[in-house]
Amino acid sequence: MSTAAQRFKALPLTERLECVRATGDYLGSRGHGGHRVHLYRMGENSSEAFFCEVWMRLGLQYVEWIEVASNMEILSEYVTVDVKSLLR
Repeated sequence: MSTAAQRFKALPLTERLECVRATGDYLGSRGHGGHRVHLYRMGENSSEAFFCEVWMRLGLQYVEWIEVASNMEILSEYVTVDVKSLLR
């Protein structure tokens, strides 16, 4: 885990959210149980870049949790392919 990710992880939830809003690049969303999870790329350069997920409870408009996505396999859950469009 990069030092930027470690510093981010040590912040309180409100400061993590401020950081995501200010510098995060939104990449996509997925559903998981009773949550909508939003993926962001964080970090200004590639050596310090990391991904984080913003967890929001469905039906409520507040952030329940923000975590560093350290499992790169999770990224496949954000990829969607419209197979029909590939056949046109």
